[in-house]
Amino acid sequence: MAAEAVAALGTGWAYDRVKGRVLLVLPFLVAAVPPLAFTGSGVAVLVGVLLWGAAMGVQDSTVKALVADLVPAPTRASAYGVFAAVQGGAAVVGGVAAGALYERSLPALVTVVAITQVVALVLLVVTLRHVRRVRTA
Repeated sequence: MAAEAVAALGTGWAYDRVKGRVLLVLPFLVAAVPPLAFTGSGVAVLVGVLLWGAAMGVQDSTVKALVADLVPAPTRASAYGVFAAVQGGAAVVGGVAAGALYERSLPALVTVVAITQVVALVLLVVTLRHVRRVRTA
């Protein structure tokens, strides 16, 4: 929780200055967790846990701010609801998939997490570029 708190403070501060670009670090943090967590080294596991906490802090402090920046004020509450529903559903599906992959093949789990984070990074970049174009038009 300490890593989450520190990351939340740092990325909240950074978000106020560079907006959604601060989220570009998130896929890298998440992708690093499985290889570290499953190495068998206590130090690597601890680093993985700290990175996961940092990723949660980045997400908790800035993703909601990005939603607020992307959605007009009259529909913000609905947007938060949709975001929370999608995030919760994805967490369930991701947890089930990760558990199934863990039972079958640890390298497959690490690979799927990495691929998922690359896709997330691409979607984030596309979204940020779209927002920049709309705002400058």
